[in-house]
Amino acid sequence: MKKSLLFKGPTVVAALVCFVAFAFSDATGIAMVLAPSMLQGTFLVPATVGTAPSQGLLDAVGIVMGILGVLYVVSGILLWSEVHWIKGVYAGIIVSIVGMVGAGLATVFAPGIAATGMIINVLIVTLLATETWEATRGMK
Repeated sequence: MKKSLLFKGPTVVAALVCFVAFAFSDATGIAMVLAPSMLQGTFLVPATVGTAPSQGLLDAVGIVMGILGVLYVVSGILLWSEVHWIKGVYAGIIVSIVGMVGAGLATVFAPGIAATGMIINVLIVTLLATETWEATRGMK
């Protein structure tokens, strides 16, 4: 059990979730920019009947999701570090809050992506809060 990565605490699990969030965020962002028609009807739902989101909006959202994915990787790497994990906690919380705000805005035209993003970001914040709480208990 000591050699298992999952028994090193919630920080490592949060780092793994950050890496999954990176894969989801970047894959969805690339699909929005290069092939939005593949997402129509499953992830992308028109906000008004008969009109799809403009390609410019999809490109902007795709680029933002790509940047968010890179920030998830940075958070995950910092969380994995035994030296810089506290910086990873701060970065992870900030990135997750930005992701939650983005997911909230995305409910208009992408409810599937928004729901998935919200679940991932809440999981990251919950794991980081658990780790911080456990760390403060160890200081007493």
